[in-house]
Amino acid sequence: MSPLVLCSLIVIITLAVSGAAKAKEPASTATAIVNLDLDRWVPMKLAAAALPWVEILLALWLLFAPGLLGVIGAAAVVALFLIYWLVILRAVVAGNTASCNCFGGASTAPISGYTLARNTALLGASLGALGAAIITGHSVVGMLTRVILRDGLWLGGAALLALALWSMYRSELTAPASAPGGSSAAAGAAPAQGISEDFVRAQDEAEEQADYVRLPIPYGALSNPALNTTTNLRELAILQARVLFWVTPGCTPCMHVLDHISDWQKRLPMLKLNPVVSTVDWVERLGVGDDIEVLVDEDYRTEALFGHGTPLAVALGSDGLMAGGPVIGSGDIIRFMEELLAEFDA
Repeated sequence: MSPLVLCSLIVIITLAVSGAAKAKEPASTATAIVNLDLDRWVPMKLAAAALPWVEILLALWLLFAPGLLGVIGAAAVVALFLIYWLVILRAVVAGNTASCNCFGGASTAPISGYTLARNTALLGASLGALGAAIITGHSVVGMLTRVILRDGLWLGGAALLALALWSMYRSELTAPASAPGGSSAAAGAAPAQGISEDFVRAQDEAEEQADYVRLPIPYGALSNPALNTTTNLRELAILQARVLFWVTPGCTPCMHVLDHISDWQKRLPMLKLNPVVSTVDWVERLGVGDDIEVLVDEDYRTEALFGHGTPLAVALGSDGLMAGGPVIGSGDIIRFMEELLAEFDA
């Protein structure tokens, strides 16, 4: 067995931990893309959804694939770590000290020279893993199996040591869950006597709202033919929090949404409501009132960041984060707006 298998183990553990952390908190990957100023080139939603599973897949590939397949997997890992290294190098050179969220929400430390040193070590380990795959022709499992057969007691002791150290580290990070007032509460327990059903229902609704992950507003632009200007979504939201409705003239469900838009705008003066069409020629065909400003998304390129089909609605917060949606279909959009009305009325 080549000593380079230690490099393979470092890479496998790193990819597995990183992928699991990113999968647990998809928003952390999207935030990292924004922090590293990559959102103009990297599709944020796709990367946030795919990157965790790419890392986990590469860890499993390196663990089990022998021969040429193992070499290909190790080469892919080298390419991935080289990209990570270049991204961090760019950030360090630019003086960017935002968090890279390299291990999901579990890592929020600012980027520094230590981050670059860590990624340099991981890039070196990935090269060592590639060397191990080429030299031995065995998967990591295959190499470890030979060690177990020859030096099983040593390997078992090392595994117990690693487990003990990891358990002690985790036990220091895990705080006991407790109910207000310091007493522990079992999850899913029946409501205590004296707690009303309305209170329980309100708790359930709050938990459902907490499930919504607020991602950064993606990079995309819309034009305003009335002002002859083009503005990206984040700048639009900074000017005023708003709801955008992608619609098509002649689309019956779209008309159902547009029939309500003037009333919604009057009842939600703190928000800006904007229908969005794909060409300037369609602006006049919508037939909305003068109080409603129609924006243009050429060929629905920006809409593609959220989905396809009309009507489609998204809410943009003035803090640079998505505030709701995307919601597709007239019925769901009307319910979405009714929830907004109820929230602001409350």
